[in-house]
Formats: sequence, C-alpha cells, structure tokens
Amino acid sequence: MSDTRTFGVIGLGGMGGGMARALVDAGFTVCGIDPDPSARAAASACGVDTGRGLIDVLQTVDSLVISLASPEALEETYGRLEESSPPRRQLIVETSTVAPERARTLAARSHGSGRRHIEASMIGLPADAAAGRLYFFVGADEHDLELATPFLQAAGRGFAHLGGIGAAAIAKVLNNAIGNTTMLAFTEAIVAAEKLGLDPKAFVQCVASANGAGMSVVFERHAHWAVGDETQPPTHVNHKDMRELARMLRDGNVLAPIMKDGIQAFGTMDDDVGLVQAYAKRLRDTA
Repeated sequence: MSDTRTFGVIGLGGMGGGMARALVDAGFTVCGIDPDPSARAAASACGVDTGRGLIDVLQTVDSLVISLASPEALEETYGRLEESSPPRRQLIVETSTVAPERARTLAARSHGSGRRHIEASMIGLPADAAAGRLYFFVGADEHDLELATPFLQAAGRGFAHLGGIGAAAIAKVLNNAIGNTTMLAFTEAIVAAEKLGLDPKAFVQCVASANGAGMSVVFERHAHWAVGDETQPPTHVNHKDMRELARMLRDGNVLAPIMKDGIQAFGTMDDDVGLVQAYAKRLRDTA
C-alpha cells in the first residue's frame, strides 16, 4: 500500500479492537490504547502497536479513532487531547455512541485543539468490525469527510454522509429504535402464539424459514431469547438508546406514537435483565 497514513485507536474492545485489526489488515500502521491488558494482548496479536502512551499517540498519528463506552473514558480522552499538540491536519474519527448534543460538543473540543473531526456511528457487530464490514452513518463537513476516506474504506463496507456533526447520532438512535420496537413486537407475537395454542419454538422457526414479512435481522438474532432456556445477557445499550430517543422526540416535538409506546415499555423494565426475556415473562405472567 502506498498510503503511509498512521492510525491510533483509543478503546480496543469488541468494536475498537475489530476496527484496529481491519486497519492493520488494510496495510496501515496502527497504535492502540486500552487499560485492559487482555484487550491490548488481543490487539497486539493482530499487529497493533500497544506499547505507546496516550499522549505520544495523540501527538503523532495522522488519524485517531475513538471507540469508548463510558462518558468518563471519553472525558478523560478529550481532556488529554486538549492538552496535546496535534500533527498537521490530524483527524479525529469519533465512533462512540453519544447523543447529538454530545457529538457536537466533542467536535468543538477537537476543533478547539487544532484538529479535524468527523462522527462515524457504527452499524454492525464486533465480527463485522474485525472483517472491515461495518456500515457507518457519518456526520462531517466535506473537507473532513475527504480526510476520513482511508478509514471508511478500510473499516467499512459503505457509509452514508447525512450532514454535519450530530446527524449521524440522530440516525443511529432512530435506527436502533426500529430494532428495539421490533423486538417488542415480535416478543408479543411469540407469546400470543403460545397463548393461542401454538408451540412458540415452532412458530419462531416457521417465521424464520418463511423469510416473509415477519423476518428481519433483529428477529434472526434475538427471537430465540423468547423461547430458549439460556439466560439472555443484559441489554443496557438498548435501554440507553431508548432513553435518548425519548429526549430527542420530546425536544423535537415529534409525533411518534408507536415509538413512544416502546419507550414506555422499556421504562418499566429492569435494564439488568435481557429485554426479550423480561418482556416475554411479563406478557406470560399477565392473565
């Protein structure tokens, strides 16, 4: 590869670590930062340089990809970013899931430190990230989008440029709202099938096999939790997205009765319990 651009990846979890691997596989030099030794070890095994400090990375790489789950980690990273001097035209690629206002605030902090900035909201799973098969919703100005082309081509299968900073965050929340309300709907259908005398496992299988109106990626990935014996992991992210959806709809005075019903349903359930199983249990326990 003739492109000698260097990348830093802050946050080497499932998504960040996957993107770092995809960038290495595309031929780029990649430095990674993460406090978790196991995450660093996994990234190092894929060719990521994990031996450099945060400030060193902030001051040397051409593009910095940020993928952090907690607000505290984001705040610490941007605080360090503001304290360091970037190389010419350094680009921040913010992939963390944040609210639109937060996305704009982070971009302002990047710009204030002399850096360029795009938001690239990820659609996909860790396996997609490692294979360079993510899809990105992008918020950026045209100049910064051009700087981000090497990253978007290496880490993803495509992207949609939706407008300025904040646009990608809005699109991701709404995209996830479709998935979350779909989970509520198919859980109701599965429990209804059971109460109406059908074998719920057979119903799930026939919907999947028919591949018709009831089938979707969300159904394929999550419907089994309504009928299986294995405990569904907590769905914290789904609840977080629905809380942000509620704020967006309220502040924008948007009429969305079905999504608002979904928000209400989410609000009555414990986010430490898997959504589909929790909702299915509630429906089964209701006379």
